[in-house]
Amino acid sequence: MTSPKFAAATAVAWCLLGATRLLTVVLPFGAVRRLLGEPAAPGAAGPPAPPEASARDLARARAVGRAVRYAATRTPWTSDCYPQALTARILLRGARVPHTVVFGLLRGDAGELLAHAWVTVGTVTVTGGSVREWTPVGSFGWHP
Repeated sequence: MTSPKFAAATAVAWCLLGATRLLTVVLPFGAVRRLLGEPAAPGAAGPPAPPEASARDLARARAVGRAVRYAATRTPWTSDCYPQALTARILLRGARVPHTVVFGLLRGDAGELLAHAWVTVGTVTVTGGSVREWTPVGSFGWHP
C-alpha cells in the first residue's frame, strides 16, 4: 500500500513528466536550459562538485527519485531520462534541495553516440540509474 504523500508526489510527477516531455519535443535545448540552473564553467572537467547535502536533502531526493521513476513507468508517452531529469529538477528546486543535472555521452556498440541525462544530490543519483559508464559533457547546478 502506498502512502498518501507518495501518491500525491507521484501525481505531481506524472503531470510534470507530461509538461516536460512536451517542452523537450517542442522547444530547442537553448530554451529549455533556462530551467536547468547555472551551467558548469566552460572547459571544466566533468560535472561540478556535488553541492553539500544534508540528511534531510538526501531523504527528499530519494523520495523525489522514487516518485519520478514510478510515474515515468505509467505514462502513455515516452518518459525517458530527459523529461525525468527536468521533472526531478523542478521538484527538487521546489523542495529547496541543492542538486546537479548532468548530461553525458556513451559510444554504443555500433559506434553511435548515445546521450543520457541524470540528476544528483550529493552522492545520490536521483534519476538516471547507473551512470558510471557515461562521460559527463555538461552539467547545471542549483543551490538555494
